[in-house]
Amino acid sequence: MRHHRLPTIAAVCVAAVLAACSPTTYDSTADTQPREATSTTLPTGTAAELLPLLLAEVQGLPTRVMNADGDGAAATRIEQLWAAVSPEIEATQPELVPDFEFVIRRCRAAADRNRPADADRAFKNLTTLVQAYLG
Repeated sequence: MRHHRLPTIAAVCVAAVLAACSPTTYDSTADTQPREATSTTLPTGTAAELLPLLLAEVQGLPTRVMNADGDGAAATRIEQLWAAVSPEIEATQPELVPDFEFVIRRCRAAADRNRPADADRAFKNLTTLVQAYLG
Protein backbone atom coordinates (compact mmCIF):
# COMPACT_ATOMS: atom_id res chain seq x y z
CA MET A 1 0.00 0.00 0.00
CA ARG A 2 2.89 2.30 0.70
CA HIS A 3 4.25 1.89 -2.83
CA HIS A 4 0.91 2.93 -4.34
CA ARG A 5 1.22 6.42 -2.87
CA LEU A 6 4.69 7.01 -4.27
CA PRO A 7 3.56 7.74 -7.87
CA THR A 8 0.89 10.13 -6.60
CA ILE A 9 3.33 12.01 -4.40
CA ALA A 10 5.87 12.15 -7.21
CA ALA A 11 3.25 13.51 -9.62
CA VAL A 12 2.27 16.26 -7.16
CA CYS A 13 5.92 17.22 -6.63
CA VAL A 14 6.60 17.35 -10.38
CA ALA A 15 3.48 19.49 -10.94
CA ALA A 16 4.56 21.91 -8.21
CA VAL A 17 8.06 22.23 -9.67
CA LEU A 18 6.73 22.81 -13.18
CA ALA A 19 4.20 25.40 -11.96
CA ALA A 20 7.01 27.32 -10.28
CA CYS A 21 8.83 27.51 -13.61
CA SER A 22 6.09 29.37 -15.45
CA PRO A 23 7.20 32.57 -17.16
CA THR A 24 6.72 35.96 -15.48
CA THR A 25 4.49 38.38 -17.33
CA TYR A 26 4.34 42.11 -16.77
CA ASP A 27 1.31 44.31 -17.26
CA SER A 28 2.50 46.97 -19.70
CA THR A 29 -0.66 49.01 -19.06
CA ALA A 30 0.14 49.44 -15.36
CA ASP A 31 0.53 53.02 -14.22
CA THR A 32 4.20 53.69 -13.55
CA GLN A 33 3.87 57.42 -13.05
CA PRO A 34 4.86 58.75 -9.62
CA ARG A 35 1.95 59.27 -7.30
CA GLU A 36 0.87 62.71 -6.16
CA ALA A 37 3.02 63.73 -3.23
CA THR A 38 1.29 64.69 -0.02
CA SER A 39 2.62 67.07 2.54
CA THR A 40 3.11 66.07 6.15
CA THR A 41 3.09 69.70 7.26
CA LEU A 42 -0.25 70.67 8.77
CA PRO A 43 -1.96 73.72 7.32
CA THR A 44 -2.22 76.70 9.64
CA GLY A 45 -4.97 79.20 10.20
CA THR A 46 -8.17 79.78 12.10
CA ALA A 47 -11.28 77.68 11.79
CA ALA A 48 -12.84 80.48 9.75
CA GLU A 49 -9.96 80.15 7.28
CA LEU A 50 -9.52 76.36 7.27
CA LEU A 51 -13.11 75.12 7.32
CA PRO A 52 -13.91 76.56 3.85
CA LEU A 53 -10.75 74.84 2.54
CA LEU A 54 -11.86 71.58 4.16
CA LEU A 55 -15.31 71.97 2.66
CA ALA A 56 -13.87 72.60 -0.82
CA GLU A 57 -11.65 69.52 -0.56
CA VAL A 58 -14.56 67.33 0.52
CA GLN A 59 -16.77 68.79 -2.23
CA GLY A 60 -14.36 67.51 -4.88
CA LEU A 61 -13.94 64.08 -3.31
CA PRO A 62 -16.94 62.32 -4.95
CA THR A 63 -15.61 63.12 -8.43
CA ARG A 64 -12.10 62.03 -7.49
CA VAL A 65 -13.47 58.75 -6.13
CA MET A 66 -15.54 58.10 -9.27
CA ASN A 67 -12.55 58.79 -11.51
CA ALA A 68 -10.02 57.09 -9.19
CA ASP A 69 -7.98 60.25 -9.58
CA GLY A 70 -6.13 61.30 -6.44
CA ASP A 71 -8.86 60.30 -4.00
CA GLY A 72 -6.38 58.88 -1.48
CA ALA A 73 -4.31 62.06 -1.55
CA ALA A 74 -7.47 64.14 -1.18
CA ALA A 75 -8.52 62.08 1.85
CA THR A 76 -5.08 62.70 3.35
CA ARG A 77 -5.42 66.46 2.79
CA ILE A 78 -8.87 66.32 4.42
CA GLU A 79 -7.38 64.56 7.44
CA GLN A 80 -4.58 67.13 7.62
CA LEU A 81 -7.02 70.04 7.47
CA TRP A 82 -9.09 68.44 10.22
CA ALA A 83 -5.98 67.89 12.37
CA ALA A 84 -5.15 71.59 11.99
CA VAL A 85 -8.62 72.91 12.79
CA SER A 86 -9.78 70.38 15.39
CA PRO A 87 -8.06 71.98 18.44
CA GLU A 88 -10.01 75.21 17.91
CA ILE A 89 -13.31 73.36 17.47
CA GLU A 90 -12.59 71.21 20.53
CA ALA A 91 -11.96 74.35 22.57
CA THR A 92 -14.99 76.32 21.39
CA GLN A 93 -17.69 73.76 20.51
CA PRO A 94 -16.62 70.31 21.71
CA GLU A 95 -20.09 68.85 21.14
CA LEU A 96 -19.50 69.10 17.37
CA VAL A 97 -16.21 67.17 17.40
CA PRO A 98 -17.70 63.63 17.14
CA ASP A 99 -19.78 64.68 14.13
CA PHE A 100 -16.78 66.25 12.40
CA GLU A 101 -14.71 63.13 13.11
CA PHE A 102 -17.45 60.92 11.66
CA VAL A 103 -17.42 62.96 8.44
CA ILE A 104 -13.62 62.76 8.20
CA ARG A 105 -13.72 58.96 8.67
CA ARG A 106 -16.43 58.73 6.02
CA CYS A 107 -14.17 60.64 3.58
CA ARG A 108 -11.31 58.20 4.14
CA ALA A 109 -13.64 55.21 3.79
CA ALA A 110 -15.08 56.64 0.56
CA ALA A 111 -11.59 56.96 -0.91
CA ASP A 112 -10.36 53.58 0.34
CA ARG A 113 -13.49 51.64 -0.64
CA ASN A 114 -14.29 53.48 -3.88
CA ARG A 115 -17.66 54.76 -2.66
CA PRO A 116 -18.52 58.14 -4.22
CA ALA A 117 -21.96 58.16 -2.55
CA ASP A 118 -20.26 58.13 0.87
CA ALA A 119 -18.12 61.07 -0.21
CA ASP A 120 -21.23 62.93 -1.36
CA ARG A 121 -22.97 62.30 1.98
CA ALA A 122 -19.85 63.44 3.80
CA PHE A 123 -19.96 66.72 1.87
CA LYS A 124 -23.61 67.30 2.76
CA ASN A 125 -22.98 66.55 6.44
CA LEU A 126 -19.86 68.70 6.53
CA THR A 127 -21.73 71.62 4.96
CA THR A 128 -24.25 71.50 7.80
CA LEU A 129 -21.50 71.23 10.42
CA VAL A 130 -19.50 74.13 9.00
CA GLN A 131 -22.64 76.29 8.91
CA ALA A 132 -23.41 75.34 12.51
CA TYR A 133 -19.89 76.22 13.61
CA LEU A 134 -19.31 79.40 11.65
CA GLY A 135 -22.88 80.61 12.04
